Amino acid sequence: MPKPTIMIAVGMPHGDSQDEDSLERERDDGDGGDDDIATEAICSIVQNLHRGGPSAVRDLRKFTAALEAMCDAFMERDSHGVGEAADAARDALHDMISEE
Repeated sequence: MPKPTIMIAVGMPHGDSQDEDSLERERDDGDGGDDDIATEAICSIVQNLHRGGPSAVRDLRKFTAALEAMCDAFMERDSHGVGEAADAARDALHDMISEE
């Protein structure tokens, strides 16, 4: 059985492209005042990449490796391994997005 993979894509939109049906339902502009935590985390990761350069890339790879280890442990029904990998993923994510 092939191992699961995780991909995080980072990019900026080109020009003033609009949603294909102009509903903008996939974009959260934050007009409600309640930005979701996932959006905030991704934005923090992107900012960290811009500030940190290659060391930030190493930190992001550490995070994704921990997520992959968590998936592997789950598929192997290793609850202790899932917990350890989840702790490592939490620590790596915290290190990436926390203010310095």
